[in-house]
Amino acid sequence: MQQEKSPSAPHKIAFIPLVLITTALFMTLRNMPMMAETGMQMVLLNAITVFAYLIPTALISAELATGWPQNGVFHWVEAAFGTPIGFIAVFLQWIQSIFGVTSIVAYATATLTYAFDPELGSNRYYITFSVLVLYWSATLINFKGTETSEKISGYAVSLGVFFPSALLIAFGIDYLFSGETIALDTSATVANWVPSLSDTTSLVFFMSFVFGFVGIEVSACHANEVENPQKNYPRAIFTAAIAGFVITLAGGLAVSLILEKGNISNINGALQAFSAYLDAYGLAILTPFIALLVAIGAAGQVSTWIVGPVKGMWAASRKGLLPPRFAKANKNNVPTALLILQASLISLIALSFVVFENVNLVFLVLTSTAVLLYSMMYLLMFIAAIRLRYTHPQIPRPYKVPGGNWGIWLLGGIGMLTAISCFAIGFIPPPSLPFSLESFEGLMIVAVILALLIPLTIWFIHRKNIHHPSQNEGQR
Repeated sequence: MQQEKSPSAPHKIAFIPLVLITTALFMTLRNMPMMAETGMQMVLLNAITVFAYLIPTALISAELATGWPQNGVFHWVEAAFGTPIGFIAVFLQWIQSIFGVTSIVAYATATLTYAFDPELGSNRYYITFSVLVLYWSATLINFKGTETSEKISGYAVSLGVFFPSALLIAFGIDYLFSGETIALDTSATVANWVPSLSDTTSLVFFMSFVFGFVGIEVSACHANEVENPQKNYPRAIFTAAIAGFVITLAGGLAVSLILEKGNISNINGALQAFSAYLDAYGLAILTPFIALLVAIGAAGQVSTWIVGPVKGMWAASRKGLLPPRFAKANKNNVPTALLILQASLISLIALSFVVFENVNLVFLVLTSTAVLLYSMMYLLMFIAAIRLRYTHPQIPRPYKVPGGNWGIWLLGGIGMLTAISCFAIGFIPPPSLPFSLESFEGLMIVAVILALLIPLTIWFIHRKNIHHPSQNEGQR
């Protein structure tokens, strides 16, 4: 089925809006408390994250997006390994976003309660109702198309991420030079600066650092809508990666200066830090306002995640992998049927907040599941990038990973090792989860098996309906 054509010229995304969309996919104040909990070890953990994940993902995504600018990971992996594996990759990206976005929406609603009633953030009925209202509202707004989504991302990131982050960092710098006693232990000892590989908590923290930056490749789903994608897409992804790293690390240090380790909330730690700074400066009356801004930033991230991964599934549906109704789009070129399916699945998952009394438990299980699924997708993406260098060397790549084939092997190999490591660490239950190791591993194994069986089953059922393009079309 062909999607409906828009009567007007398609909207093109400029450089700055693309940076904001990309940044909105991964940057949030939610990561800063987790970093602060590691103390001075956050410096080394952040450096490792940059070289083990951020640089390989940014550079390889830029090459793949400029060589195959067709809705991201589905076409990348499909070009390397065929339609079934490509569909598995995009399904993993999409289904992890279902789990991940549910936790982001829950975070947004819990953050909003900090403005008027912090205890309400642990009320499972409030969380469930708020998740449903916020997500369905954001879904309906995104029916208006990429231009609307672009504006939402821009305003939300600027008001709800950049401004609060800059304010938090400014508070931290002033507090550091004020002569007040800081909570951060800066002693020059190996144990204080270097995480222990034998400590499972350190491993879980490393995985959390890596997955604090996931999603940077999702903006490739918009590659066909970007002005001058060969130039603007690589520039935008590098700019977003650098900004995200610098701001998140500085924000984590600012939180650690005023809050003691062990007393930092995983959900509202950033607002705890704001509250402490505002109290110290006699500005406590502004705390609700800051909480509102942070909630707006999280809501903007939700809006960006609604459209990004679903475009890969839309590409799969237009190829014949899903029933024809999912290939349709409205007059704004938005796959509304897929967005409704996505919102319905998130609504079902949100009901788990009602079934289980411990909201934090559900939050952590959803996050752990998303980590495992995303690790598998990244592994496929890195392997595909290496393979495409050899199987499709004739495809023009306006941006290529430096160093020729050695460069792609080096970055792809580092990325694969990081994905495999995060996958293995993903089977370790977070310390606050009331699961035995065996029970948690069993739960995660079931999630992984289902995430692989579902796309394979869908492909098997619809394999005869798949559109096979000509050789030249398939290469691009």
